[in-house]
Amino acid sequence: MHAAFVLPRFFPYRGGYENSVLQIARCLVGRGHGVTVFTTTAEDLESLWLAGYRNFPAGETFIDGVRVVRFPVSYNKLARRVTRFAGLVPYWRWRAQYWRPGFRVPGLLGALRTVDADMFHVGPLPYNNLIYAGIEAAERRAVPVIATPCTHFGEEGRSDVAKHYISPHQIALLQQCDRVLCMTESERSKLAALGVSAEKLAVFGLGFDAQLATGGDAPRFRAKHGINGPVVLHLGMKAYEKGSTTVFEAMRILWQRGSRAWLVMAGPSLRAFDDYIAPKLRDFPRLINLPPFSDEEKSDLLAAADVVVQPSRVESLGLVLLEAWANAKPVIAADIAVSRELVEGCNGGVLVPFDDAARLATEIERLLADSGLCRSMGLRGQEFAQRYDGESLWPRYAEEFERLVS
Repeated sequence: MHAAFVLPRFFPYRGGYENSVLQIARCLVGRGHGVTVFTTTAEDLESLWLAGYRNFPAGETFIDGVRVVRFPVSYNKLARRVTRFAGLVPYWRWRAQYWRPGFRVPGLLGALRTVDADMFHVGPLPYNNLIYAGIEAAERRAVPVIATPCTHFGEEGRSDVAKHYISPHQIALLQQCDRVLCMTESERSKLAALGVSAEKLAVFGLGFDAQLATGGDAPRFRAKHGINGPVVLHLGMKAYEKGSTTVFEAMRILWQRGSRAWLVMAGPSLRAFDDYIAPKLRDFPRLINLPPFSDEEKSDLLAAADVVVQPSRVESLGLVLLEAWANAKPVIAADIAVSRELVEGCNGGVLVPFDDAARLATEIERLLADSGLCRSMGLRGQEFAQRYDGESLWPRYAEEFERLVS
């Protein structure tokens, strides 16, 4: 079998989805299959739309037997405007190819049409044009296509987030797939209610590498950064939608009350967050803002944390929560369906309304003051996280691919 993956970014970019695709691809290669990953040169998220951000070299490379082909994004403004007009046509195929937040990737569709693949895997939303390209290539070859959409629904009763993931043309895209692999039961049930055939849907989740996430050296990290108090950790992409600004504002409240806790924020960030946080670094000595990290640094970060705070409203699973629990750390997450399913499923943390800094400050303060509660939450989460260990989950994906092709 030859499997083709189509996604916007790929390793060495270290996002949860990208890491999982790499591990699934490695698993397929280990089972004797061929794998080609088709992706863009984008490293920063904003480089998918704007020039001047970091990119990987275009062309072909191999990673552990996985063939990776990267195509540069076109920043031609005139061509983008023309395709946006085409996206106004109320036909799902045109909307999927040309409407926001699409971007032009010259050469990608031609390569997909000629690759000798037995199946295609596409995702995640809302990168509709890439998903469509994979579906069209599968249709031309009359081979199956699997989607892992990682749908974000945001807060109940609000469309701020969901409108970018569940438009009619996006549901039509998923309906064209032979299989749609969901992260949670809440995602499965919502997609079924929106019109994706129930028989196409299955709950798989994404696995995390427990060996890479655990075993860190907390004293080493604390000594390196001169930390002499409790650590509140915010890990991963830093952006408003991820709750990053709310985390800082909550800690500002606690520092004004005299708290000696430290806030460590680590990972890539959007430009808007960089502009927001830059002046704060001078005025708040217990704020540490770190760039993207290595695997060793991540395990040290998680080992040093007392509480992991991820009040994000853009999640399809929440791998940071699982990695925190693997280290027996309590978590604080935003009260959205997916996080509720995880946190209430194991009582391993606390839920707060999105963008409520005062409530978040109260819960951080409560957990830091009760080490016994932190310990019990962390241990319950640790037991729960075992079901998402990638060593058992990644082969399930490979088996599903083999089943669908056969």
